[in-house]
Order: sequence, then structure tokens, then C-alpha cells
Amino acid sequence: MIDLHCHILWDIDDGPADFDGSLAMARVAAADGTRQLVATPHVGRNMHPPELIADKVAQLNAAIVREGLELEILAGADNLHNLGAATLARYSINATRYVLIEFPHTHLPADAGDCVFEALHHGLVPIITHPERNPSIVQNPRLIIDLVERGALVQLTAESLTGGFGHAAKACSRYLLKQKMVHLLASDGHSANWRPPTLSAGLKVAEKIVGKDAARKLVVDNPGKIVLGHDL
Repeated sequence: MIDLHCHILWDIDDGPADFDGSLAMARVAAADGTRQLVATPHVGRNMHPPELIADKVAQLNAAIVREGLELEILAGADNLHNLGAATLARYSINATRYVLIEFPHTHLPADAGDCVFEALHHGLVPIITHPERNPSIVQNPRLIIDLVERGALVQLTAESLTGGFGHAAKACSRYLLKQKMVHLLASDGHSANWRPPTLSAGLKVAEKIVGKDAARKLVVDNPGKIVLGHDL
């Protein structure tokens, strides 16, 4: 499996505080069956240089090799939606045209459609992270469907499907899956214990909703194309 959204890098955002915490997350991800994982620290409130992210990724990969884990870390970022296309392009997934964008946790902003349009207009493909946890979308899922129809992709949190973020997020995530409005399943992991970087439990739920083949696309086929920069 491939996890496109994970806060695995240490001492950079609300993920692990130290390197040992990052390595512990890598062990959990590898044990769960993840073979590639994109490190996606929050970018927007703090503008971490891409070089800093790349350096931490390299250090973590070196430790993973020493431990013999079957896991590779790639660079990316969890970007605020309104950074603008030029900035988003500097924080894409594995230097491709795919970019994660995060809307506020409280609502869907009025300029959401404009931000998606700007990214697409500049050759980027925006991936909207965890919309099932956004109150505006929970109340009106049609809002995210409109953005998908404009060209955005959607990433659900695996733990939302299992109920880890409450009933509303669980119901919304299952609804979006049934409507075929989901392209990716990711962990949005933050530690080895609290919000761990695991996908398998959410995958099992997705299989029951859309079938094994469609669910596999969410964690293997689609993210595999994205990290290579290929079309979905």
C-alpha cells in the first residue's frame, strides 16, 4: 500500500517530537503493509523550506534502510488551500504535479472553488484532504462533489471509515465512497500510537462498501500513479 498523507517527520509540526518517534511510526506503517509513504508536514502557517523536508526524509530513509524495513519515504506537504499555485508547486508530492490542499477544519471557505481552479489552471492537480471531517461538507456533501467535478481529487482518512473521528465523519466518508467521489485513502498519521500511520483497517471497511478491486485503487493503484506523476 501507499500512504500519501502522513505527518511522520519529527520536530516540524504536530507530528512526532523527535527522530525516534518518526522511526517508530515507520515501523508501524511497514508492519501494516505500507511500502511507500509521503511525508506531509503542514505548510502554510509555517513555511518550512522544501530543502528541510527533503533533508529529514533522507535521514529517515537512511535509518529505515539500516533497520531493514520495507518502506520508502517520499517528500510532500499538507498545504493550506490558499497558498497560491506558485507556492503549492514547491510542495508537491514527490516533485509531481499533484498537491495536497487542506481547507479549514471549521468550514469550507467561499474561495474553495477559486483555489481549485487556480491550481488546475497552472497545471497542478489538487487533492483535497479529509473532506469528511469538514463540518460544511458533512452537512452538505454536494459541496465536495462540485469540487471533484471541477477536477479536484479527494483523499479520505482511513480512520474516518472505522469511526475514529466520530459518527458524522464516518457517515460522510461512507456516503462519498458510495457516490464514487473518493480517489485515495490515507492515514493522516501523527504518531505511532495516537492516530497511527495505518491503512489496513480502513481498507477492509472500504472493501465492504465498494468491493475489493475499487478499494485497492484507493491505496495501491491511484497513489502509485500519483507518486510517479501519471494520470489517474
